[in-house]
Amino acid sequence: MIRNDDGRSAFTEFLKSEYSDENIMFWWAVQQLRSSNADGTEFAHQVRQMYDLYIAADSPHAINIDHDTRTEIIERVEGSQEPFPEDIYDRAQTHVYRLMEKDCFSRFVHTPTYKELAKKLHLPQSFRFCGRNSPI
Repeated sequence: MIRNDDGRSAFTEFLKSEYSDENIMFWWAVQQLRSSNADGTEFAHQVRQMYDLYIAADSPHAINIDHDTRTEIIERVEGSQEPFPEDIYDRAQTHVYRLMEKDCFSRFVHTPTYKELAKKLHLPQSFRFCGRNSPI
């Protein structure tokens, strides 16, 4: 659903209403970083921008990730271990995705917005949140 523009937009609006839209913003930023053809310098710049927005202690859109993941990212970015690995944010993205899936999305599927979108995108009206075939 979040790979679809309409689905992502509707879910983002729902997350805004729950004051947790930083999660989908981060998830999408990682997707864009992964698909960019940025060279080493541009890639490093994007990694640092994302760090400032989502990971750093004073970041305006801090995401809720586990301590070990945050520490690993901080050490890589602040320790200036360039070039940064392509998967620098993968673990954090997976964590954020699971939070959205189990917490926010499980509430979103009960909204009229989701029901309408589900019809349009031919999505199921309900889900079993078992982790393997993620609905989100």
